[in-house]
Amino acid sequence: MNNINLFNPFQTITGFNQIQELENFIVSETCIVTMNDIWNLYKSRFPKNIDVYFVNTLEEKDLEKEISKFKNYKMVIGFGGGQALDIAKYFSWKCNLKLFQFPTSISVDAVFGHRSGIRRGGNVNYIGWAIPECVFIDYEIIQSAPKVYNYSGIGDVLCFYTGVLDWQFAHSKNKCEKKWTYDENLSNKSLTFVEDLLINAKNIKDLNQQGIDTIINAHQWGGNSFFSSGWNPRHIEGIEHFFFYNLELRTNKKFIHGQPVCLGFILGCLLHNKYEERFQNFFQEIQFDFRPEAMNISWEIVEDTLSTLQQFILSSKLWYGIGSEEINKALILDKLKSSVSKIY
Repeated sequence: MNNINLFNPFQTITGFNQIQELENFIVSETCIVTMNDIWNLYKSRFPKNIDVYFVNTLEEKDLEKEISKFKNYKMVIGFGGGQALDIAKYFSWKCNLKLFQFPTSISVDAVFGHRSGIRRGGNVNYIGWAIPECVFIDYEIIQSAPKVYNYSGIGDVLCFYTGVLDWQFAHSKNKCEKKWTYDENLSNKSLTFVEDLLINAKNIKDLNQQGIDTIINAHQWGGNSFFSSGWNPRHIEGIEHFFFYNLELRTNKKFIHGQPVCLGFILGCLLHNKYEERFQNFFQEIQFDFRPEAMNISWEIVEDTLSTLQQFILSSKLWYGIGSEEINKALILDKLKSSVSKIY
């Protein structure tokens, strides 16, 4: 693992009453990028008459039509979940705007990455370059979010485990990309955040400051180590996200990020024969529901996603892993159903 750049995350401030601090530095030419439901909850805390942009699409072709709306701004503030934060990054990049990020939950690690997860024809693409002046973590606001969104954040930590398994699998097959040769130190570092997550199950369940910090620390690593290792996703993402991307594409539905990712995590562990009792215990402690019915989909849709997963991975030219090979779909689906049922 190369330590030249020290893998430093974005400047982050944690505390309480963080919205009130905005009045001390925002300029009049500022726009808040958020969602309708989030804004209705917190608009009374913001300066009056501030401009607001409500996210309604992640499709690049649609976003390009919106760029002109931001040409006269000097500052943009992302306020909300992953979609609001990603789109704030997108407009900051396109219009060269000063960026501040303000997550209202810890559902994803988007706030700690430079790139925006936009869609091209429904497919996820990470593009752009935006560095926030600061990321604000307000414990009161995070704790006020529906628990399902905060528990969702475990998905973008557990994925380190299956990402590393996929990387090791590719290494054993001599199929690692030349630019991403297997790095044991980088892998082991990622796995320490998974261990920390499991140890802090009770704190995460309670969403106390230690539990929130546990997820944030891991999300910081996921974001900063991606670019610091040469845009290498191998130690932080694998089949669990590929499953999610394919599910989203096939259903044209928007999901709470951690739900399909956690289901994909169990799938990846089962395919690697690495689904351990400690993971089941962790899920039982947290009680984050990622059963298909909790996502308003059926097991038939999960089966369809599995049946087309290899084709999706290969056609999308995603990095090589266990999902790149043919799998016994009927057998793994039965194991997946059984593993999920034991949690609940």
